[in-house]
Amino acid sequence: MKRLYLSDTVAGEISIWINERQLKAGDQLPSASEWMVRLGVGRSTLREGLKKLEAEGIIEIINGKGIFVSEQKTFQLLETLGLSDAKEHLLEMLDVRQALEERAIVLATQRGSETAFAEMATHLKAYERAREKEDFLGISEADAAFHLAIYEACGNSVLVGLIRLMHDDLYVSWDSLEDRLQVFDASFVHHVELLDAMRQRNESAAVSAFGALIEATRRTVEEM
Repeated sequence: MKRLYLSDTVAGEISIWINERQLKAGDQLPSASEWMVRLGVGRSTLREGLKKLEAEGIIEIINGKGIFVSEQKTFQLLETLGLSDAKEHLLEMLDVRQALEERAIVLATQRGSETAFAEMATHLKAYERAREKEDFLGISEADAAFHLAIYEACGNSVLVGLIRLMHDDLYVSWDSLEDRLQVFDASFVHHVELLDAMRQRNESAAVSAFGALIEATRRTVEEM
């Protein structure tokens, strides 16, 4: 499941690269080998991200020639939304995510095993290491894995599926690397507080920590 989120992040990084340079249909992108170096990912993860972009009509991969902006390119950040609209979209997504995820957190606090909590702690350590290196791909992968571990611990597969959609959208939506790092930096301490509360089986403290996490993210988005 971690690969799913990383490939979505790769797709988002390439989409932002295209958008920032205002590339037009037919413009050529760096080669797959160059993207692997730029993003620090393996060939299979990059391939999955490129397939996602090709399926969305953003790029076209021509064997023996390279990667090009698709003739069908209608994509810009958040499907042709302007920056102010993108910001509004993110804030609305946060509202929906908060409503869904709070329930998952309550259930995971009730039902989660120490093994599940230990897995979450491992992801937070990876998050912290990536944060120190300002490695956005590493941060987003660790963050996604941390939250996915919470969802799986809640024991509700429908809820898990719905919340994954929130992550898929959010991870390709930040406008700049600085904005994305700022979002994750502001919310990290609340991730730690959230896990501590869950381990103590303290539902109200867990919900409060998650609320603080969302509010920290919301403030950062509003200031973009």
